[in-house]
Amino acid sequence: MSRIHRLEQVVADQIAAGEVIERPASIVKELVENSLDAGATAIDIGVDEGGVRRIVVSDDGNGIAKDDLPLAVERHATSKIRDAKDIEQVVTMGFRGEALASVAAVAKLDISSRPKDAANAWTLRVEGGKEIHFKPEGRPAGTTVEVSDLFYNTPARRRFLKTTRSELNQISEITRVLALGNPLCGFALRHNGRELERMSGARTADERVGHVLGQDFIDEAIRVDITRNDMRLWGWVGSPNFTRSNSSRQFFYVNGRSVQDYLVAHAVKQAYKDILFHGRHPIFALFLELEPLDVDVNVHPTKSEVRYRNNRTVHDFIMSGIYHSLRTDPTDPRRHVESDFVGDSAALDSSNLNVGAAPIRQHSLGLSDSNQARTQWWLSEALLPEREDTAESNPDDELDIGLGNELPPLGTAIGQLKGAYILAENDEGLVVVDMHAAHERVLYEEMKAHRSRNELARQRLLIPETLDVGVQDAELVEEHADDLVKVGLVVERSGPTTVKLREIPALLATSDMQTLLSDVLDDLREHGQSDAVTDREHQILATMACHNAIRFNRRLTLEEMNALLRKMEVTENAGQCNHGRPTFRTQSLKDLDRKFLRGQ
Repeated sequence: MSRIHRLEQVVADQIAAGEVIERPASIVKELVENSLDAGATAIDIGVDEGGVRRIVVSDDGNGIAKDDLPLAVERHATSKIRDAKDIEQVVTMGFRGEALASVAAVAKLDISSRPKDAANAWTLRVEGGKEIHFKPEGRPAGTTVEVSDLFYNTPARRRFLKTTRSELNQISEITRVLALGNPLCGFALRHNGRELERMSGARTADERVGHVLGQDFIDEAIRVDITRNDMRLWGWVGSPNFTRSNSSRQFFYVNGRSVQDYLVAHAVKQAYKDILFHGRHPIFALFLELEPLDVDVNVHPTKSEVRYRNNRTVHDFIMSGIYHSLRTDPTDPRRHVESDFVGDSAALDSSNLNVGAAPIRQHSLGLSDSNQARTQWWLSEALLPEREDTAESNPDDELDIGLGNELPPLGTAIGQLKGAYILAENDEGLVVVDMHAAHERVLYEEMKAHRSRNELARQRLLIPETLDVGVQDAELVEEHADDLVKVGLVVERSGPTTVKLREIPALLATSDMQTLLSDVLDDLREHGQSDAVTDREHQILATMACHNAIRFNRRLTLEEMNALLRKMEVTENAGQCNHGRPTFRTQSLKDLDRKFLRGQ
């Protein structure tokens, strides 16, 4: 007796539907994407009881012809592609021909549609994959799809749905995702007859971003627009001081399609490295445009994942684009200082920079001798103009930093508050600087710059360390031996599952080498290169910078305060300390006047 048998078609359809339809929000996504592909300029979404009882999506798109309606609910029937070659150049949201068939398999489905050149509309009703009726109807051009009693024939799936509020939140979220990616189209969302959201077709992309992410985001956001070869990355990224406790406000689109991509997540993480407060996540809305042949969208039934022809190129393009855009952050005092900064991660060499027209000389920030001995070559020195000591000199002259009547970005120091903050005056108003955080960043960037300018120092182990890493990692060591040397690890395969570690980076002599090597190999396997060693070194440098920065209650002279301000203006990432905290805040004179009711 045969133990293998064919499943009934209705069972097979329900199983296949489970890959596409996870919850009511999945249906909303598929139906709205169909409307967008049909050229809709206005989409109305109505749901009852979180979408479990009823979902209605109406649009003013091209409509579906009478003869095509029965085909539209058949599996793998689509108007988007014709053959396998078309899959390589998909430019529409949908193309698999599964959405309506999947919905029809697990719910009651009504489709009413009228093309713009048709005399009337036609309505098709399907229940459990079977046609119930097909009749003419009057309605304007466009399409309305009504889905009711979701999972009525698969009660086990229905039991796994969340509360009405949870399902409605998911529908609201997917509506915002689709609206953000299609600003020219209007969207409306209603729940149980009550309107929750309405977005008219936006005149500009900024308008739609402001509606979805808030005007406060637009006010703080940094615009990204970079092109390289056949790729373009544009959109908005939040400043390092405008973050959230989770990643729910991160939107990424590839050729207009919203995707969740680990490669993008890693690139963004690298771009924000060293400037985010711990545990915080950046906010962004980014759009990547590239040739359809260079991206595979046929990866997952929900089309939420893509694969790139060249992962490394795309990763580096996104990372460098965000990285350089962040350097125009309004919280970065260097935005008013011209520089020749080119590298992706190297800090500016302040010894080659001249702030203003006055000559400069080296000046210590007044650290104790013991601290200077500990910091050695990485001790930062501030830039100050040379000032002649004459009999006619005035003590107030130390505020004149040789920049003419125009004040520098961070202004001139006027005092110190509670041994923690420097108060300065600039053209905008009052600048308050956290002196420890600011000096910490200055020291850290100087250390990184020195580290990047010197050849990687390696330390040979007296007795090579044998590590058991497993077969796969041992093979990876053999394959990437040269790459490992570049990051300071001289390691060779010594057995089927073991490797011998002979040299390590000198700065990481006390680190756990087994864990470090595993992290490096994981990065090589996933991204083609590794920053694990550099990250570990930077962690050590950040700790050293923190320990050697100006301490609380240290009294500074005005000259020392101005020295630190000038140094900040030529230091990369000076708007945040090594831990991601802001180093300064500006209070405009206009705001101060308003608080004191001046001119009212």
